[in-house]
Amino acid sequence: LQAKLDAPQAVTFDLTAACSGFIFGLHVAQQYLISGAAKNVLVAASEVMTRVQDWTDRANCILWGDGAGAAVLTTGEGPHQLLSCHIHTDGAGGEDLLMPGGGSATTPITHQSVDAKKHTLKMINASASVRVAVARFAESCLEATQANGIDIQDVDVIVPHQANLRMLQMVAQRLGVTEDKLHLTVHKYGNISSASCAIALDEAVREGRVSEGGLILLTAFGGGLTWASALIRW
Repeated sequence: LQAKLDAPQAVTFDLTAACSGFIFGLHVAQQYLISGAAKNVLVAASEVMTRVQDWTDRANCILWGDGAGAAVLTTGEGPHQLLSCHIHTDGAGGEDLLMPGGGSATTPITHQSVDAKKHTLKMINASASVRVAVARFAESCLEATQANGIDIQDVDVIVPHQANLRMLQMVAQRLGVTEDKLHLTVHKYGNISSASCAIALDEAVREGRVSEGGLILLTAFGGGLTWASALIRW
């Protein structure tokens, strides 16, 4: 990206936070801008989830997609504001959603480990994971609204990580909002991990779901475990 944008003065690095990665990136960018260490930050989230699927695991592999999205954050007095970011992790739950092979705790990739499907994404105890995810999704939304002194009903559109439709319907129910307050893309693109919030945000804006001054709430939950929220005034 740096080379293609012809931006040799820019500093680039990767950040990994699973499905919450885009909001984690916004949080890091926010700190750079607040401290004055940077004046402009490009946050890009890109995923090729189809590369890490076990295509015989039909309960899991059909959920995922490929894609990318990005946003530019800058200091200034413009109408757009990143009002807050909140990020959380729980390493104790990390075993519930992971790729077993390829990390520092395992041996290098071998024919045997590939044949054993250790390098494809595994979801352990799916029903328990869904319950945790719904709770964390809702908590992150309420954390953002409470921090900014608003009610969830004041938010114009909620842009969630596009995990799966049933889960997001449960999140809406727990928050006490109608499903149409959520901008959903999962039925079109699947779960694109860290890129899903960025893509859905762009689509919501392009479709005119948010007018100037409107409030957008991003929320995400992912492996690690990680969860996060960001409140934006458009």
